[in-house]
Amino acid sequence: MTITKLLVAVLQVYSWLIVVRVIQGWLNPRPRNEILLMVIRVTEPVLGFLRALIPLRGIDLSPIVAWLLIKLLMRLIVQVGI
Repeated sequence: MTITKLLVAVLQVYSWLIVVRVIQGWLNPRPRNEILLMVIRVTEPVLGFLRALIPLRGIDLSPIVAWLLIKLLMRLIVQVGI
């Protein structure tokens, strides 16, 4: 597997983790399941950083911004062919 494919695969998994986190937040905002807690621990560094950059009250756009940035980064990686 090339580095490009590996990086794209890791980013794809991370983008799915963000989607899982959003759905989990709608369905169960206070999870006790260890897998869901792991998803929160893995995604919070990126989402927390973006929340600090986008200080909107009442609505959290950080998952959307993170997902779009990941997709942009994936496209750049594929085009450059690292």
